[in-house]
Amino acid sequence: MNNPAHAISLRPPLWTVALYLVLPFLALPEIIFGGQTLYRTDITWIHYPGHIFMAAEWLAGRVPLWDPYRQGGVPMLAEPQIGVLYPLRALFLSSLPPSLELSLFIMLHLSLAALFTFILARSLGQSQIAATLAGLVFGFGGFLMAQVSNLNIMSAAAWLPLVLWALMAALRQRSWLAMLLAGIPLALQIYTAHSQIVFYTLVIVAAYGLYRLSTDFFAGEAEQRRNWGYAWRTGLLVTAAIVAGLLLAAPQLLPSIELVQFTLRSQNQGLDLLVENSLPPAMWLNLLLPGAFGNNVVGFKGGDPFQEVFIYVGFLPLLLAGVGLLNSRRDQRFFVGLLVAAVLLALGGNTPLYDYVIQYLPGFDIFRIPARWLMAVNLALAVLAGLGLDALLEKGLSRRVLAGFLTVGLLLAASLILSWVFRNDLSAWSDSLNGPYRKLAAALFSKGFVPDPIYQQRMLLRWIFGLNTPAFLLVANLGVAALLAVLYSTRRVSGPVLARLVLLTVTLDLLLTGGTAINPVRPEGRWQELSGGAKYVLERVGQARVLPLGVSGEDAAVHNLGQYFPSAYRVFSASGYSSPLKLARYETFLDEADPVQALQILGVRYLLTRGQMGADVAATYPLVFNDGDSFVYENENWLPRAFVVHQALRASNPEEALAHFQTRQVDPRQTVVLETEMPFPPPEIPTTSASTTEITSENPQTVEITANLSAAGYVVLLDTFYPGWVAAVDGQSTPIYRADYLGRAVFVPAGQHTVRFEYRPWSFRAGLGLAAGMMVVVGIVAFWSYRQNIK
Repeated sequence: MNNPAHAISLRPPLWTVALYLVLPFLALPEIIFGGQTLYRTDITWIHYPGHIFMAAEWLAGRVPLWDPYRQGGVPMLAEPQIGVLYPLRALFLSSLPPSLELSLFIMLHLSLAALFTFILARSLGQSQIAATLAGLVFGFGGFLMAQVSNLNIMSAAAWLPLVLWALMAALRQRSWLAMLLAGIPLALQIYTAHSQIVFYTLVIVAAYGLYRLSTDFFAGEAEQRRNWGYAWRTGLLVTAAIVAGLLLAAPQLLPSIELVQFTLRSQNQGLDLLVENSLPPAMWLNLLLPGAFGNNVVGFKGGDPFQEVFIYVGFLPLLLAGVGLLNSRRDQRFFVGLLVAAVLLALGGNTPLYDYVIQYLPGFDIFRIPARWLMAVNLALAVLAGLGLDALLEKGLSRRVLAGFLTVGLLLAASLILSWVFRNDLSAWSDSLNGPYRKLAAALFSKGFVPDPIYQQRMLLRWIFGLNTPAFLLVANLGVAALLAVLYSTRRVSGPVLARLVLLTVTLDLLLTGGTAINPVRPEGRWQELSGGAKYVLERVGQARVLPLGVSGEDAAVHNLGQYFPSAYRVFSASGYSSPLKLARYETFLDEADPVQALQILGVRYLLTRGQMGADVAATYPLVFNDGDSFVYENENWLPRAFVVHQALRASNPEEALAHFQTRQVDPRQTVVLETEMPFPPPEIPTTSASTTEITSENPQTVEITANLSAAGYVVLLDTFYPGWVAAVDGQSTPIYRADYLGRAVFVPAGQHTVRFEYRPWSFRAGLGLAAGMMVVVGIVAFWSYRQNIK
């Protein structure tokens, strides 16, 4: 039963598909039937507003390449957050409310993750019911359920099982066409736009390639062992699949690679960044007591963000994975190794592995949060659980094993009961522990043993209130597991009946510990809850910029145009999402430039805050709106986004350019600082009327300016200088100079002219060319394979 069969059907039975489609509605009923919406962290900061902007661009007939509304302008496609080229984001182009589109997108990917894991498990030789269990455990397990707030992580991780299946299937066929087609799932994962999950997938794929190469060479069939030609072909086939996937995704990859070199992440941040948000060893307790230290609904006391450190696969799957560990064969053994490696990698700085090995490996040094390796832990446990179920059905359960299990179960249940009875004494003892452990012990007794009344507000959980309390759930799981074990070992239930009961139990278990049990919800109307100050700004700001301050929290971002919300409302902002992928120059300028100069160069007219600022700020920027909850200060001398200057200074490097704005000696209204090592056309001092500019038309990728210059000078646009922007004066191409450290400028002769800036990134066009070339190669190989087959 465990041997992969080439002729095995990968098509899931109708009941399996129905189960995978229905479960998201049961896990997250509030967001479909209750007028609620998920809102935690990145869903609020990035994905809700970002998808509104993305959809509007597509519906306007434009590829969402550039977003001019955040941080003076940022590359939208290149930024690995939204994934504007991901085909399944077409869901956001519907006429449904954006919050409902977001909910359906999440639910679709939970179902897809389960389905893809089913396909992977079936290809490994598991029975339909065992593969269904594997799909349940990964698609609705703790990792994906906790990561729904990190939408791009969740959607990217959903493709991992299919990437592995495609590679395994292609290696069995050992054809170039199959291997090139195996790159398609990898390409689709890349288009979801989370580079860390893609990198982890590539590491797993490379590890599987090495595993297959070594097992074929040392322990394969007779024609494989010690056969260097066979081994080399295996290596070449795996490489071909990876290359095909990378080339098919080049339109996303090349712009993202281009972006990284201009961000804070381009600098090696050292070991401290690499091990940030490592998995605390105590979090493994979640495998038995899910949410032992709380969650995002009841409050999490584990230190790190809950969604990054939560892992739960269900109690019965955990037991079955142990059985699977002892019964793995061939490809299944890879998942044993993957489990061990992923556990060590997820622990991050809590093991010496990162100190002595990992930090020196290429690629690892640019990613933080090692706990995200829980993705691989969850998948490996899912596959092993399916394998364990098949082994149990095939070999049965001996009375000796049953006795051992019941003994351990009774001891575990007794320890829970005694812990609750003597909780006061244990709490007093825990006060003597070190700080973090004392906090965790206190959280365990407050969150792990006491039902939280908030679940009485949930649509389904209120009917079984208290059962999802970690200690109660473990006792219930122990009881069910013991009952099933006794019934099966004494032949009171048959193998097929046992398998169905296991599926039913696991389904309920995962519903109790996922969905809205761990993800908070709010009324969907919260997305429109703008503050009075935000409304004031939207009515008056025009083409100037606003600088929202103190908007790192979810509510503040919604109310006061924080994070990605300027993009949704199409208001120009000098702020935006605080990310390591923020442009390094922008961050440096805010940190080191004179504050008054910084606001001028960023074109800020309004400061929008949640609290009142000091008298020194009000003396420079008068308070123009105050409703008690929001405050608006106005820069009355704000610089327009486009203007003309007739004086220029040259800076040969970024440091020299920045130095001009660390004091107020340079007046940007009169003088532009051009960052160039080459000579530039000298401006002329006007002798007649002042020069004027007007932005006559624009969209996110073009800006057209009518400029009337009394003498030759520079038209300055206070939008981000970035590769891919080109300019023309009266239709004639002209160079763009980096102006005033952040912006753009072009030389314009005297008279009336039309200046046009357009974003045409070479990286995107080259990526399209590479992807098209790869599709041509696939077509040629397919035609060649067809001709070979009919001969």
